[in-house]
Amino acid sequence: MPSALRLWFSISKLTNPDHQRRGFFMKKFIKILKFGGSSVGSAGRIKNVCGIIRDSALSLPKGNRITIVVSAMQGITDKLLALDFDFVKEKHITVAKELRVLPPTNLLDELENVIKAAKILNNVSPIILDLVTSFGERLSAQLVADYLNKKIPAIAVDARGLIKTNDDFQNAAVDFKKTNLCIKKFFKKLRGIPVVTGFVGSTDRGQTTTLGRGGSDYSASIFGAALGVKVIEIWTDANGIMTADPRVIAEAFTLPEISYEEAFEMAYFGAKIIHPATMLPAIKSRIPILIKNTFNSNHNGTLILKSPKKSDWGLKNITTIGKIALIEVGGANLAGHPGVAERVFGAVAKGKINVILIAQASSERAICFAVNRDDTEKAIAAIGKDFVSEISRKEVFVKKSDGKSVIAVVGDNMRGVPGVAGRIFKALGDNNINIAAIAQGGSERNISCVVAEKDKTAAVAAIHREFFQKDPAIFIVGTGNVGGELIRQLTGNQLKICGIANSEKMVFDHKGINSSNWKKALRQSQDPMNIEKFLEKAKLVSEKRIFVDCTASDSVARRYADIVKSGFHIVTPNKKANVLPMKNYFSLRKALADCAKHFYYDANVGAGLPIIESIKKMMAAGDEINKIEGIFSGTLSYLFNNYNGRQKFSELAQKAKVLGYTEPDPREDLSGKDVGRKLLILSREIGLPAESREVVLENLVKPDAYFESRFQKAKRAGKVLRYVGSIQNGKISASLRELPADHPLANVSGTDNIIAIWSRYYKTPLVIKGAGAGREVTAAAVLSGILKIIQQHG
Repeated sequence: MPSALRLWFSISKLTNPDHQRRGFFMKKFIKILKFGGSSVGSAGRIKNVCGIIRDSALSLPKGNRITIVVSAMQGITDKLLALDFDFVKEKHITVAKELRVLPPTNLLDELENVIKAAKILNNVSPIILDLVTSFGERLSAQLVADYLNKKIPAIAVDARGLIKTNDDFQNAAVDFKKTNLCIKKFFKKLRGIPVVTGFVGSTDRGQTTTLGRGGSDYSASIFGAALGVKVIEIWTDANGIMTADPRVIAEAFTLPEISYEEAFEMAYFGAKIIHPATMLPAIKSRIPILIKNTFNSNHNGTLILKSPKKSDWGLKNITTIGKIALIEVGGANLAGHPGVAERVFGAVAKGKINVILIAQASSERAICFAVNRDDTEKAIAAIGKDFVSEISRKEVFVKKSDGKSVIAVVGDNMRGVPGVAGRIFKALGDNNINIAAIAQGGSERNISCVVAEKDKTAAVAAIHREFFQKDPAIFIVGTGNVGGELIRQLTGNQLKICGIANSEKMVFDHKGINSSNWKKALRQSQDPMNIEKFLEKAKLVSEKRIFVDCTASDSVARRYADIVKSGFHIVTPNKKANVLPMKNYFSLRKALADCAKHFYYDANVGAGLPIIESIKKMMAAGDEINKIEGIFSGTLSYLFNNYNGRQKFSELAQKAKVLGYTEPDPREDLSGKDVGRKLLILSREIGLPAESREVVLENLVKPDAYFESRFQKAKRAGKVLRYVGSIQNGKISASLRELPADHPLANVSGTDNIIAIWSRYYKTPLVIKGAGAGREVTAAAVLSGILKIIQQHG
């Protein structure tokens, strides 16, 4: 074991049989979790991080392990660079006390000696600074590992013994051949969860080095590539990579996936996600990188990978670089002269000045490029030195223009798509924003332009509206079980709810109602609920509107045709509109066709099961459905799956209501009416123009003694009770049946629905089975309808 390697762990916990059974000593590392300085900035945050680590470790399949990489605690690196030992010592001892772990005394003593020597010798060379700053990660790793060891075995690993570099101190280059061998050899025998120091490495002579900007992310990428993990998770203080800076654009939202190339472009142009160079080891090994939020661990974050799923957006991200200057080098004699650009940028390169953007006129009379404002004079001086003769003869001029910002628009989907640039520049022009320079890469995944600094925010907002703010506004009526759950699910999908109403009040906000505070907003509203006024206000909020009916109201359902004519799409779990008399049914369909609006009601039958969707596809393909039979009520399925003859049936029905499995009035389920409506809806879907009076139902609103008697009779015969609905030969019915235990419709549990469909193509029935009740699955089906409309009309 290299001498530079420091290991801290609890032998008693490492050898604990419980931990061995849970899989902490298994062989394959499949995931890296890297935590930045803000994630480990205090005792409370370290506790939170350790909770994430434990959850991740305990959720792994058997035979898989994780590796942790940590940065220094927030603000510590700056204090180390300032040689402020007292602050660093007090901070870490305080945190150790709060964590109730031993203070890292040995490391602090070592650091104190190094800093004392540096001050005495007045030596703050890069070599010394690398050694001093390495203590930030080493202290952090020890604290995290020690706290983890209270619950699960962990080991603090000093990466200086594993990452081998050259001696370019403060920005050392990694020797990957040596590094990979060291990592693989060490991890082959490692026990416990390794907590590795990010940012640091060492030379072959054992001198400490650091890896430069983004060093800890780089470390995670290095270890991930060496270990061949399946994913590298970078835990930050943001919900992944967003369409724009949320501090500037309130409507910005998290991108679920982006490509490596998109991430490079975004990072280069100022998106504070991950430094481009740090991704290279992961990219070469094609390891996905997942950006997650330490303080919102349930958020899905953003996955960076080689081939992300194709999105519907023309672009992915709008970002900016502020405080830049444009420098123009021009002259009539420059046209057609080879080597001019080489001289210009050669001079700039000699001055070690970073060029952010380049634009050249087709006449070749001028070259324009952007640099950081602080580099302006240095760049002009470097060019002036190289072109001194031409400038003196007034053949070449050099001009600067301060107070500029670069706006960069990034997205793989921009490639080969006509009109994207036109939309960008039109959006800026419509908002009176002048463009000083334009550049586009050959890959076509980036278009950049330079605008005045004062127009930066307005420019980003204009482009963001043009490409992203196309989702229809959502208006929800009904806030009970399904409506309340739908609002919760919409929150995670970054969709804008502009109106909410219950039976008493309604509330509106064109910017979007705060989904975490909607109940209070509705309660405090002064607007009594009135459906006509609700629709009138909704029309003022947005031109694109989705009306979501989460009530069981007949009166609201009867308004659907008028609602459609008022410019709304409709999504609903409410069955009432689809079981109205056929004249109303056809009237609604005509309104939908005339107004080019959509009506999604998949949740009418089977909650989230694809029953209606499957039947629509079969009919569209020319199939002919002969028979449908099944258990259509999640409520009744739950009741007869759980009824044992001992508990009163009425008590079980009340429990089902509390669990959210019933209609608002449980008698709708027990009477069979709910099943009847579903059967009628499906009958109409397969082309039967049936009316509700044609549906024959067995009413289960009966005394408890009836169910006890039926249960005992079925039990004696080795059978089970099931409420079965049927559509066959033009007849629609539902009744309580006694089925053999091995009958397909008997094999259900919980709130399962099971539906069998026989057709000309399906001689053996198509069977659809799954949870057919519950607020979550029903709301998810409604959400699916909303998303389909957004995809088609967003």
